[in-house]
Amino acid sequence: MVMNDAEPGPLPRFALPLAASALALLALLLAATLLRPVVDRPVTTLVIEGSLQRLSAGQITAAVGETDTPRLFTIDLAAIRARVEALPWVAHARVSRVWPDRIAVRVTERVPFARWGENSLIDSESHVFTPPPADIPAELPHLSAPEGHEAETAVNFQALYSALADSPFKPIGLSQDARGEWRLQTLIGIELRLGQGDPQAKTALLLGAVRHTLADQLPRVAYIDLRYANGFSVGFKDGMAPSTVATKKTAAAPTVENSKR
Repeated sequence: MVMNDAEPGPLPRFALPLAASALALLALLLAATLLRPVVDRPVTTLVIEGSLQRLSAGQITAAVGETDTPRLFTIDLAAIRARVEALPWVAHARVSRVWPDRIAVRVTERVPFARWGENSLIDSESHVFTPPPADIPAELPHLSAPEGHEAETAVNFQALYSALADSPFKPIGLSQDARGEWRLQTLIGIELRLGQGDPQAKTALLLGAVRHTLADQLPRVAYIDLRYANGFSVGFKDGMAPSTVATKKTAAAPTVENSKR
């Protein structure tokens, strides 16, 4: 018996584009495999950008560290960024690839605003961080407050400083305790007890009645208590009240406490 093999028919019309796409994809994969060693080169250079005042290039290089895949397009940029931003003085870091063989790290340093608590700093963005003790500038103002009140404390200190810097009550520190009580430390060593609420509300009283009443006695003052609805009280370093300070408890005059700090 003789069998006649039928000739294969043409490919269906819809199959032609699919075949062409498959061939193109195969060609791209082949080209990528062949060109990868040329394009994805080993990283040989680390470029550090940004104005460095507190940081050194060596610290950033150490933070970048070694990597298991030191090639340009396989290196983990997110991991590098996380390690660099873990440095205390780094506010922000941007890491990018620079073909053919470079990694660029642009660093923005924190700008210290004040000392915070016992051994930390607060920056201009109200972020608290803890650098090495030797890196903490002693001349900065000293702030403290319960957790979550960092920004509020920084804003209040800045406002109080602007209002009082040219007065005898120039601020060098501000604290808030767990009860919400504010205390302001001044350059001449007077503690201002501002109480709860808005501490800025006491500036008019300080620059008016308090300043006028105490006048030349301020060097002897240990604290001024402003937590009264009308008036204020004063504690003196020597425990003695000068005769020039009124003691009558009226809305127009202060009360005086003869007490040591």
